[in-house]
Amino acid sequence: EHPETAVLRNAAKETVGRALDRLAPEFREVIVLRELEGLSYKEISDVAGVPVGTVMSRLSRARAHLQKALREEEGR
Repeated sequence: EHPETAVLRNAAKETVGRALDRLAPEFREVIVLRELEGLSYKEISDVAGVPVGTVMSRLSRARAHLQKALREEEGR
């Protein structure tokens, strides 16, 4: 791997990490479980102890908040 590629990947990971840290805990939880851990809505529902509909709603809101946080992080 080219060193520049590794630097860019690490910078992107740090940016995403900071953006995730800015999310409310219930939004961070569903994003991490779905996008990073690959859990299904049902599995997230079981882990979080909330109905599947709540998982879907939180994911939608979490993605919107994450996009906003990423735009703000990129503007730093």
